[in-house]
Amino acid sequence: MKNDAKILIIEDDFDILEVMTLAIKNVGYQVDSAMDVETGWEKIKSIQPDLVLMDVNLPDGNGFDIGRKFHGISDGVLIFVTANNDIEQKLEGFEIGADDYITKPFVLKEVLARIQVHLKHRTPKKVEKAVQFGDLNVVLDGKTVYKNSELLHLFAKEKKLLFYLIENVDKVLSIEQLINHVWGYDGVADTKTVSVHISTLRRKIENNPSNPQFIKTMRGFGYMFSSKNHKAPH
Repeated sequence: MKNDAKILIIEDDFDILEVMTLAIKNVGYQVDSAMDVETGWEKIKSIQPDLVLMDVNLPDGNGFDIGRKFHGISDGVLIFVTANNDIEQKLEGFEIGADDYITKPFVLKEVLARIQVHLKHRTPKKVEKAVQFGDLNVVLDGKTVYKNSELLHLFAKEKKLLFYLIENVDKVLSIEQLINHVWGYDGVADTKTVSVHISTLRRKIENNPSNPQFIKTMRGFGYMFSSKNHKAPH
């Protein structure tokens, strides 16, 4: 069976790498491989794989290092493979953008089935609209933010909060609106929770968090994302 999908395996155990490569090739996928973070990242940028199977613990770093910036340059599927069954590590993996998690030892049939399902439901890449606010480049469709061309690592709630503000640019949003949208009506968030997340976002996106250019506090009302220094979408 011929398949045009490109799969990249990043795994430092040669025996596992060889077995996975052979099995995936046998069902018709194109396969490339790497055995460390540096080579893996270069191949992600150069071949733009449709799906990446990546070990978490690699000789020159942690697979999460790639995971944090993967979706900034790719619309491919990211699956972590690890011998660590720790739930906290899995949650961290999903938080930074993993689409799935496979625990070693695994059954090859399960790996192949997961690959097939993810590629079947993968959304084709769209031309993404970006908006420039000063030194921030905001990719609206991909929900990613770059500052001075560097991808910012945003946790799920931070990202949801920031993009809600951006989608309502120059509009004051109340604390209640922010809580309902980001944490949900049944959430446990309060004014302090919102304040802490706003402070964290400012440290990440502002040049001077104590005198914010983008996220403005509207005392007695809420917060607003300012369009000052806005440039037209491209």
